[in-house]
Amino acid sequence: MAACGLSAPLIGQIRVPDQVVEETDEDGDDNDRAVREGIVVIPDEADDIDIPIPRFIKTAANHIILNGADWGKLRKAFEQSNQSPVSIVHIGDSHIQADFSTATVRELLQYDFGNAGRGLIAPFKICGTNQPTDYLFQSNNSWKTVKLMNNSWIQTVGFTGTSIRPASPTSEICVGTCGEEDYNPFTSVTLFHNGRLTVKDVTDKEGNAIHFRAIPSRDYTQIILSELHTVVNVKFTSAGDLTLYGASLSGDRPGVFYHAIGNNGATYDSYNRIGTVGLGITPLQPNLVIVSLGTNEAFGRQDILGFKNSIHTLVGNIRRANPDALVLLTTPMECHRSVVTTSKKRVKRKGKKGYRTVTTHNKTYAVNPNIAPLRKAILDYGKSNGIAVYDWYEVAGGAGASTSWISSDLFAKDRVHHSRQGYSLNGRLLYDALMDAVRNPELAAEAAE
Repeated sequence: MAACGLSAPLIGQIRVPDQVVEETDEDGDDNDRAVREGIVVIPDEADDIDIPIPRFIKTAANHIILNGADWGKLRKAFEQSNQSPVSIVHIGDSHIQADFSTATVRELLQYDFGNAGRGLIAPFKICGTNQPTDYLFQSNNSWKTVKLMNNSWIQTVGFTGTSIRPASPTSEICVGTCGEEDYNPFTSVTLFHNGRLTVKDVTDKEGNAIHFRAIPSRDYTQIILSELHTVVNVKFTSAGDLTLYGASLSGDRPGVFYHAIGNNGATYDSYNRIGTVGLGITPLQPNLVIVSLGTNEAFGRQDILGFKNSIHTLVGNIRRANPDALVLLTTPMECHRSVVTTSKKRVKRKGKKGYRTVTTHNKTYAVNPNIAPLRKAILDYGKSNGIAVYDWYEVAGGAGASTSWISSDLFAKDRVHHSRQGYSLNGRLLYDALMDAVRNPELAAEAAE
């Protein structure tokens, strides 16, 4: 029997998916939208997370701007991580969905404090989009699917930005961890859903029955396994009202969870459209929620006041449902957008009398001027509301950084996303800033420039 009872290739045979980037803002440039909706190939570069830090990186600025926020509780949580897990939830757009930079932060934190488990996973592959390569979430059944950036939703979309509805009363899903080097077993699977779900049986990748105990709750069902596993197949029944959003894999051990929630093309308003992001992440018991958005807003019509209101709505939604969790906002770094110029000239007709007009479209790139004001809006909001901010714009090199990143092969060809090495650098620097705030709070900057 194939692993998970599925015919798709599993560990060691999984093709690294291309990064698919979506954009639905009707006010954005058509050429930029085409880039973000197309395939962005991330070069398969070295996976070494200890890459050299280029000189143009502003290491002196690589600190969390606390804005008066008390991070003492987070510091204490890390000190006690050998007794109970620290939980971090990182919400964002396509930069986060691919899980390159977040994987680096996860690996470094878990190396220091212990691996509590892979944490949150989502059915991106079933929904027809790119999925991180270190986990499995697949099925041979038919599903009705919805993604966050679909113009209309035929069913409820959960806090992960994905939603799958089974087409039959009995369904099976395969979830697990994979990787050539990492061994990341788990003893419990928490399925996040809306509607009733009844677990019938759980098997391993060879099809052998696993002893389990299912604990249903209003918005999720926890499946306790009798022993450690890396891949399981879950068979369940539903009554037609079920929508499934994702799962969390836990090893029932101390350490760190670093949950990533990313959706291609997402904005603050995209997550506000869900309306229940804060409640959705509550079962993850977050100590810290990081929000990395703003890039996609820079390709649409600018409304700084509306942008700040969107930040306030999402932050409020998160904080009301998770009053003990800290919130950290990050600013987007400088990127480019395409510029298309049109020229016309009259040319003589071949073999005929007269002239004809030839129109030529030339595509070039220029710095996206909307990033800087959005970055300032995030800094201002954090300062005015006592919310910590990580100024990635400044750390990455500030104004003009995109040119340095391009020349250093740290940007992808679209000049919006990073190369694999660029994301590793991003993750490494964020990890350093987080550790400064936790271990050496006196080093954290107290105000933005």
